[in-house]
Amino acid sequence: MKNSINASRISKVLLIILVVFSSCKKEEDVIGPPQIYIMSETGYVSGDTTMAAGEEIRLKVKMMKGDNNITNFTIDVFTESVQTYFDTGMNVGEIVWEGSFIKSLAPVEEWTFTVRDREGAYGQTSLTISLDTGIAYNPLHTYSALTLGAPDNDQQEGCFSVAGGGLYFHEEAAADTVIQSDIDLLYFYSAEDKNTIASPGANIEDGIFTVNPGSWTVVNTTRYYKTSLTADDFNSAENDSIIIANYEEGEAKRKAKKLLQNDIYTFKTQCGKLGILMVNEVTGTNEGNVNIDIKIQQ
Repeated sequence: MKNSINASRISKVLLIILVVFSSCKKEEDVIGPPQIYIMSETGYVSGDTTMAAGEEIRLKVKMMKGDNNITNFTIDVFTESVQTYFDTGMNVGEIVWEGSFIKSLAPVEEWTFTVRDREGAYGQTSLTISLDTGIAYNPLHTYSALTLGAPDNDQQEGCFSVAGGGLYFHEEAAADTVIQSDIDLLYFYSAEDKNTIASPGANIEDGIFTVNPGSWTVVNTTRYYKTSLTADDFNSAENDSIIIANYEEGEAKRKAKKLLQNDIYTFKTQCGKLGILMVNEVTGTNEGNVNIDIKIQQ
């Protein structure tokens, strides 16, 4: 009888130990939501700060999985409204992302960085960027009546360096990495996008160029935003305030396509320079050309 009681007690103790061990193991297995933080490095914004309108905002963000892989990363900027500056899908355990944006004219920008996994669990961090009103706007450099040729136009160059003002044929740029590093704009025609100004990083389909610019050693990306500005607005612009006010970071695209006379686009180059272009004339297709005026931050 005594042995039976002892055995019963031992069984109960073992059961309690098993339940406790099982509970501890489950708690250890639960890691939680993904984590995210803004990295602090020289030249990058990592906390609340004050910047001039048009100044480049460089960011580096580290994301790490929780219970599940990271599947989505977004950057939302709150001013008087909210814009999604960045939204991308992925399926990774850990990633370091970096990018650059432009400080707007808004007095205060509230930046929110969110990382999510497939179950909807998320991690979040934020910072505030205020407008420095004590810094003057930048003057503009102008390129007038600039003509770019389509890839089959052997009389007119189709690639342009905003920084140096150089014009190059596509074949020249494809064969020279030094030239590639300077190319901010290029012109082409396609059945889908029609007359288009883009850049090497615009995900241009194969077959338009002999060597696709996306396969160059140096691939710069310029982003374009179509405005409702007029020719008078363009011609009267003396500093970059009009560009800053009319460049929408979250809405900018890698192509200015289906170009028509009097179209006006603001743009941002790979190195963070802001500019504005006006279409003067569009002629032809695969062997055609486009004539534009450009104003760019000095």
